[in-house]
Amino acid sequence: MRKSGSVTVFICLIFVCISALICGLLESARTSGARFYLQVAGDSAIDSLFSRYHRKLWENYRIFGLESYSDENIKDMMLLYMDPYIKNSGMYRIQNPHVNLNKKIYLNDNGGMYLEQEIIDYMGLGTFESIFDSSPDKLWKDIEDAKSMEKVTSDYGLSSREAIEVEKILKRLSENISEQEKIRSEMKSSLGARNLTEIKKLCKNLKKVLKKVPDLIKKYEKKADKLSRKIGEIKDKNAESISKLSENNKAYIEGETEKFKDYADKDGERRLEVVALGGLSESMIKEIEHLEADIEILQERISEASDDEEDDHSNEISEGWDNVSDDINSLTEMRMNFRHGISDEVKEDKLKQLKDLISDGIFSLVIPENREVSNKSINRLALPSNAVTGGYTGRNLAERLLINEYIGTYFADFTDDISTPLSYELEYILNGKDSDRENLENTVASLLAIREGLNYMHIISDADKMQRAEELAEVISGVICLPEITVLIKFLIIGVWALVESAIDIKCLLSGGKVPIIKTKDDWKADLDTIFEVLENRALGNNDSERGINYEGYLKMLLYIEDPVKRNFRMMDIMQLDIGVSQNDFLMQDMIYGIDVNISCGARRVFSEISYFSKEFAGLTSSYEMQVKVEKIY
Repeated sequence: MRKSGSVTVFICLIFVCISALICGLLESARTSGARFYLQVAGDSAIDSLFSRYHRKLWENYRIFGLESYSDENIKDMMLLYMDPYIKNSGMYRIQNPHVNLNKKIYLNDNGGMYLEQEIIDYMGLGTFESIFDSSPDKLWKDIEDAKSMEKVTSDYGLSSREAIEVEKILKRLSENISEQEKIRSEMKSSLGARNLTEIKKLCKNLKKVLKKVPDLIKKYEKKADKLSRKIGEIKDKNAESISKLSENNKAYIEGETEKFKDYADKDGERRLEVVALGGLSESMIKEIEHLEADIEILQERISEASDDEEDDHSNEISEGWDNVSDDINSLTEMRMNFRHGISDEVKEDKLKQLKDLISDGIFSLVIPENREVSNKSINRLALPSNAVTGGYTGRNLAERLLINEYIGTYFADFTDDISTPLSYELEYILNGKDSDRENLENTVASLLAIREGLNYMHIISDADKMQRAEELAEVISGVICLPEITVLIKFLIIGVWALVESAIDIKCLLSGGKVPIIKTKDDWKADLDTIFEVLENRALGNNDSERGINYEGYLKMLLYIEDPVKRNFRMMDIMQLDIGVSQNDFLMQDMIYGIDVNISCGARRVFSEISYFSKEFAGLTSSYEMQVKVEKIY
């Protein structure tokens, strides 16, 4: 009986097809597993690489940074960390891995944004107490208002001094006229005593006094022109600052500065009369010369009479005396028929000296007696701030506050009194100067501008203080001056008073105390009656207030509007200087924040290589390439 094998053959064919399908599926799954295995190996390798973060940078500043190696070194280290995975790849049969470095991101890239991001991530894990009781933007609007106020009042304060100088010259001219009157009176007395020698001497004195008049007028015109020009320049210069002021402050400043224009207009009216005195002095000198000629004639007649005793010369001598008498009595009298001058030049001069002392020498006044200013300096040539990068984008309010809090926590300021390459690190971040002294001086100047504006606003909002300032202005100006000059002197008094209070505030801050941003009457320290003692003692009083914010808080306010890119790179300057003490070759520009790499490797097929089914996979190679992308940032 014949047997048929068709079923067996059919089943074998089906078995081969099903087996080939299963092996193909298994090979596909193995390939996917191999790719995933390679991804895990790459992720593990890059995590291991990033675990080599710079320890000092983390310990001192809580910043992660991978110290940069060469590209080849990074590749070798990645392969080294992948090696255990390659050796134990088992059925995945991974071999010959290759690392291609696509991109390295450094902490100083994009204007230091990645440094900022690490700071924000770290500070976001904790809690802190903000120095801002209300909205920082609102507070900074008050600060900007104060800075604009300080700028405007400072410039107009200088114009007040120019106006006072004009009044002083007019007072010198008035004193000259008084001296003329005194000499004329003495001439009349000498005339009564028939003392020709004395009269002749007084003529010379009077001519000498009169010759000073043109010079005084020239000085007056020069000062008046300068004042008029400066008032116009200041108005144009401060137009933007005035526009930034709050409505109340703007109204006050515009009202007060209008007085400067009023003064200039009044002075223009006086000027015609003052200039006319120049021509009058010349005609008066001619009158004196005519008097001197008559005196010479009289002296000759008296001399002839003494030589010629026979003839009677009494009529000629009497006529000569009559001529001299007529000349003296007909001498023109110079007058100033307008208000001018100031009464108490001593106090006015003290105001000017006090303003100059604090404006130019505040640094020596505010440093606490028990502290010496650091003289440390650095060479900024190799620091990150000399290679600023672009691409920075802004941060929101919360992030800016976090960065400011970080800076206050990890960088020292004057009140910390520590020993680092630069002792005043926070001040350096604000100013970027080469020495501690310069950075502290610039910081003090910035604080002075803010406090002076804020204190000025306090004075003008306090009716009692404004009344006292006006009373002192009236004492200095006196009753014979232009009413407008009293207002200008008051402007100067308020400025100096605010300046003295500001200097006291800064000394308090540098001594570790606190000063409120917006003061009340109880917070005020400088008494108007005693501010001149600063000139005598060359010292400021103490402010022991515990209300308000401290020195670091004020620096954080300044940081709030500091250019973020400059701030970031100056932070990196300090980090590099600090760590460079123990590691000479440390550079912040070498600190890696992130890496992007491609990892490729070969892999051999397993299931497609089984001899039973090799024909079915004859179109496939025995090995193939796999590639995965691995990236990491701190």
